Amino acid sequence: MRLIDVIAMLDIETRFDAKKKVPRTTKVLKEFYGPALTEKEYAILSHCWGVEKEGEQEVLFEDMKQLLTVSDKERKEIRRRTGYMKIIDTCRQAQKDGLEWVWIDTCCINKESSSELSEAINSMYKWYGNAELCYVYLHDTIGDSWTNRGESKAIPKWFSRGWTLQELIAPRVVRFFGQKWQWIGEKAGLADALSEITGIPDKVLKEGLQKALSSADDLERPSVAQIMSWAADRATTREEDRAYSLLGLLGVHMPMLYGEGKNAFRRLQLEIIRTSNDQSIFAWGWERESGWSNSILADDPSCFWDCDEVVAMDPEWFTSELSIHGMPDDELSKCTQEQLRTFTVTNDGIQIWLPTANFGLYTEVTLACLHPHSEYLITICLVICGSTCCRIFGYIARPEDRKKEFKEHFLPYKETKYPSAFTFELQDQTLSHDGFVLDHVIPDAIEVKDGSVTLSTDNDFAAVAYVRREDDTRFLVLLSYCGGRRSASPLLNFEQDLGYLRSRTFEGLFNSNHKPRYDDPHLMQHIHFRQSIEGVRVVYRVPFDSSLRCTVTIDIAKCAGCCTPGERLTYYLVETPRMPGLMWNCLLHKLPQTRDMPLSLMESELRPGDYGRVPQGGDKFRPEGNIIEFAAGVGLDPIEDGIRSIHSPELGTPESKASIHLNAVGDLIRHRLDLYDGTSWSIPANQEVVSLLHALSSRLSGRLLVTRVIRCSDRCRSPRLYSTTRRGEFDMNAWQTLDTPTPLCSVMMPLIWRQIDLDQGLMTMLLKIIDNFFVLVGWVDRLDEPKQLTESVTVETAIEFFVDMFGGGDIRYFIGEIVFFRELPRIMGMENYTELDAGMDKGRYPARDISGSREVTVIAHVQRISALVAFLEEIDDQTFGLQLSPEFDVQVGSKNAGWMTMWKSGSGWRSAPFAAQILEVTATAYDEWEPAWPYRTTRPIPLLIDASLRSQDSKFDRCEFLSEVEQIKKWCEMLIRSNDDHERRALVEDTVGKILLACWRGVASEIVGVLREVVDRYVNDEAVDQQPQDRARRLHKIQWVFKAAFEEISDDGLNPLRRIFDDAVHRVSKHQLLLTERAELASQSNEARHTLK
Repeated sequence: MRLIDVIAMLDIETRFDAKKKVPRTTKVLKEFYGPALTEKEYAILSHCWGVEKEGEQEVLFEDMKQLLTVSDKERKEIRRRTGYMKIIDTCRQAQKDGLEWVWIDTCCINKESSSELSEAINSMYKWYGNAELCYVYLHDTIGDSWTNRGESKAIPKWFSRGWTLQELIAPRVVRFFGQKWQWIGEKAGLADALSEITGIPDKVLKEGLQKALSSADDLERPSVAQIMSWAADRATTREEDRAYSLLGLLGVHMPMLYGEGKNAFRRLQLEIIRTSNDQSIFAWGWERESGWSNSILADDPSCFWDCDEVVAMDPEWFTSELSIHGMPDDELSKCTQEQLRTFTVTNDGIQIWLPTANFGLYTEVTLACLHPHSEYLITICLVICGSTCCRIFGYIARPEDRKKEFKEHFLPYKETKYPSAFTFELQDQTLSHDGFVLDHVIPDAIEVKDGSVTLSTDNDFAAVAYVRREDDTRFLVLLSYCGGRRSASPLLNFEQDLGYLRSRTFEGLFNSNHKPRYDDPHLMQHIHFRQSIEGVRVVYRVPFDSSLRCTVTIDIAKCAGCCTPGERLTYYLVETPRMPGLMWNCLLHKLPQTRDMPLSLMESELRPGDYGRVPQGGDKFRPEGNIIEFAAGVGLDPIEDGIRSIHSPELGTPESKASIHLNAVGDLIRHRLDLYDGTSWSIPANQEVVSLLHALSSRLSGRLLVTRVIRCSDRCRSPRLYSTTRRGEFDMNAWQTLDTPTPLCSVMMPLIWRQIDLDQGLMTMLLKIIDNFFVLVGWVDRLDEPKQLTESVTVETAIEFFVDMFGGGDIRYFIGEIVFFRELPRIMGMENYTELDAGMDKGRYPARDISGSREVTVIAHVQRISALVAFLEEIDDQTFGLQLSPEFDVQVGSKNAGWMTMWKSGSGWRSAPFAAQILEVTATAYDEWEPAWPYRTTRPIPLLIDASLRSQDSKFDRCEFLSEVEQIKKWCEMLIRSNDDHERRALVEDTVGKILLACWRGVASEIVGVLREVVDRYVNDEAVDQQPQDRARRLHKIQWVFKAAFEEISDDGLNPLRRIFDDAVHRVSKHQLLLTERAELASQSNEARHTLK
C-alpha cells in the first residue's frame, strides 16, 4: 500500500510557496506491506474525481512521482489543479488530527500497472476499513442542508458514485467536509440522514457491516440482494467498475478485465454463488411490473432496486415457512439439507433444488428469501423459450391450488443473444372507414410513434386500444415481445387489468405452435363484436429471419356468426409496395403461377381492376366487372388515371428476352415464358384505392381482383420443360405462341374482401344445443332437418345435457338438483312429446297441468329443502373447502378469504356463458338475511346481471317463455329452408341465444325460489342445532366464497356462447342485421348504376 507522508508533503508545499529549493531526494510516497502496514495509522480520502470538461483535473501517480523533477512551469500547472489542492487540504486535516500518513486513490495507485490496479481494487475495502479516519470531501456542497431532507432536495454528487458506497460503509469513523473543508459531521451522528439518502440501514452505518452480517436476528442480517440494492442508483465512469466497486462489500475477489463490459457484474455474481448459499441473489426484479430476461443473473446493480429489504433464509427457517404455507411434509422430506444449502455453477446452468409449481406454460420457483412486510416467500416465474428458459417479471395469473414439489433446475446464466427491442408497424388506415380511432395505449410507458410500437426487454407488452365512439365499441390489439418471440392478437376491451392482459398475451406468445416458413409468413386472428355482424381482424406478419420489425394489419371484417374467436389461421398473403394492402393468393393451387412473383397464367385478356370468381372446382377466372365503375358511386375520385404502363427490366427489352418460370398445377410439368419488351399495368397502391376496396368489401365479398397485367410482344413463346427427364433439356417441338397478348396477371383476393370462415366445431356445438332443446319440447318428429344428431338424443340425456351446462353438477350441494328441465313438458302444457302442433297459440296450453296458474314457479320439493338445510348444518368447512383465514371475522374483505373445493373442480363449467350470473344469484340468495357486523361485509356485490335478467323479485313467466319458444321455432323453420351460408350462421346463433336466455330465466327463478326458502328455514327453524350468530356466519361464509368465485370470472369476449347469450339478452338478431345490411347494399348498387348511366 502506497501512502503519502503528510509532513513531507506539507513541507514541500511550504517550500514551493516560499520559492525555496526542495531536495530531490525527498520522498512523498512510500510503500508499506505486511506488519509494517499494520502498524501505520493513516487517514483516507473519499471524494469524487474531477471532470476535465468542467475544469477539474486530478493529480495522478506519475504527476506526484515527477513533482520535484519537472520544470517550474509544469510544476505550477500541477499545483493549480483542483486535485492538488484536495491532496494538500487532506494532509492539513490529517495533521490536525495527529496522523502522519494519508492515502488518496488518485495519486497512490499506479494505474499504468494492471497488477497493481487489480491488487488495489481487491484490497480497497480492507484499506478503507483499516483507516483511522476517513475524510469525505463534498466538493459541491456548502453547509449541511443536505442532512435535512425536508429543507433541501439537493444531494451531493458523492452519494451517486459507485466507489463511494464501500468508502462510506467500510471505515469505522467517517467525517464529512464541505467545499471549503468546513466540518459537517460524523457518520454515526448523521446515520439517520445517511440512511434515508442511501437506503443503508442505520445499524450498518453505526455498527459496521461485519457486525450486521453476524447478527443473531435474521431480519437484521443484510442479504446479498440487499447489499446490491444499495448500489442500484449509483454510477461509475467505467461500466466494469459497477461490479468491481462491490467486491469488498460482498467479500469476494476476482481479477480485473477492463473491456468486458457488463460481463464483469455477471462474473461477480458467479463468484458470490461459489462462496455463498444466499438465494436472494436471484430475487432481483421481484416487484417489476413487466419485462423479461434470458439469464437468471442480473445485468447490473440497478436490477436490485426493489431488494432493499429482502431477507435471506437459512434452510431450517425456509422449510418451516414452506410447511406453514401448505407444502406437504412428504415433499419437504424429499429435499435434503445439503441440497437446500448448496447450488453450483455448471456449463448447463446453475444447478439448484427449489420448490416448484408448474401451471400452464409457466414454472414458478420459490426462493429462500422474503420481504418482511409480505406474508409470502419470494418467487420467480420461468417459461420455456426454445432450448433455454426466460424469466418473466410482473403479474402472472397463478391458480390457487397449484401444487409445489422440490425439483432440480439448471437456471441459465449465459445470456442468449436476443435483440433488446422489436418494432410492430401498425397498418390501421382502413379502421377510419368503420368509425374506429386510436384511443390510448397501455401501459403509459408505451406510445405509438409514426404508426409503430417498439417493445423491449423492460417493456415487453402493449395493448393498443381502439374505439368507435358512436356506439362505444372497443377492442384491443395486444402486442408482446419476449425471448426472441413476438405476437400480435386482438381482444375485446372489457376493462381488464394490466396483469390479466399481459398474461393473456403471453399465453398466445408461448402457446403458438406455428413455425413460420418463407412462403407462409402471416397469421390471422378474428374476434366477433357483440351485438353486431362485424369483427376485428388482425393479420400479423411473422418474421422468418432476424428482422427487428414486422407489420400488423388491422381491419374490420363482416361476419354473420359461427366463427371461432382467437383461432390462428395461416394464409399465403402477399404484401408488396405494388399492391394496395394485403392480398390473399388463393389461386396458388388452382392456376399455374410464377415462382418468383405472384403472377398467374391466363387464357383471356384482362384489365387491372377486374373482379370476378373462379367457379367451384374450376381452373379459369371469370371476370364480372371492374372496380373503377364503383368509384364515383361510393364518393371517391376515379382511379383510372392512376393505372399507367410501366416498363421493367424484369419483363425484357426489344433486344433481349426475360424468362419467367411458372409452376404448373396437378402434374410435374414446368413452364418457361420468354418475354420481349413486356409492359406492366397495375392499379395504384395508394390510400384512395385502399378506401375503394374497403367500401366494396361487403358488395364484392369473396371476389378476386386483377391487380396487375403484363402485355407481351408477338415474339413471346412458351416452351415446356419436363422435369422427369434426366437432363432436363427443352423439347423444342413443344414451343407455342400464346393466344392472348396479356397472359400474365396478378389475380388475388383483397384481404378485406375475404369473409371469416365457418368454424365447424362451433357449429356442431350450437346444433347440439338446438337438438337437445328440440327433444325437451317435443319437436323431433315435427322437423324436416336430417337427424344425424337428434336420433341419439333422449329426454334423459337432454335433461342431463342442460343441467350440466347450467352448473347443476358443480354446485348442487348448495342449490339442489335443478328440476326446471324436467318440468319443461308441464310448462309447455303437454301430456307427451308429440302433442305440440305447429301453431303456438298461448290459449292451446291447458292450465290443469301447471296447477291452475299462468305464472309458474318451479316446484321446490320438501325433500330438496330439507336436504339443503341439513347440508348447511353439517358442512365441514375444512373438508368441503370453505377455508377462510383466521382473521375472517375482522377481515372479511381479504382477497384470499376463502375458496371452494367444488369451484376448483368446476373449471369446465366456468366457461359457461352464464356461470358468473348463476354464482351471483346463489351468492345473493344466501345473503338475503343480513347478519350484524362483523359478519356482514360493507362491500356491495357488483351487479353482473342485466336488470332485465334479475329474477330475485319476479316469478317465472310462462307466457313469456312460450312466446320465446314460438320465436325459436320460427327461426328453426327459416334455418331449414335457407340455402345461404351466412343466413344459416346468423339464424343458428340467434336460435341458440334465445334458447339459452329462456332456460336461464327459468333456472335463475328456480334457484332464487328454492334458496329463499332454504335460508328462511335455516335461520328461523328452532330445530336447527346452532346459535343464531353461527348460522349468520355460516351463511355469510358461503355467500362470500360464491362472491369471490364469480369475481374471478373474467370476460375477454372470446367465449362464443357468452357472446351469443349476450346478444340474446340485448334482443339483437344477427339475422335481422344481415338482412338490413343487404338491403342497404342493394340500394347503394342501384344508386351507383343510376350514376353511371
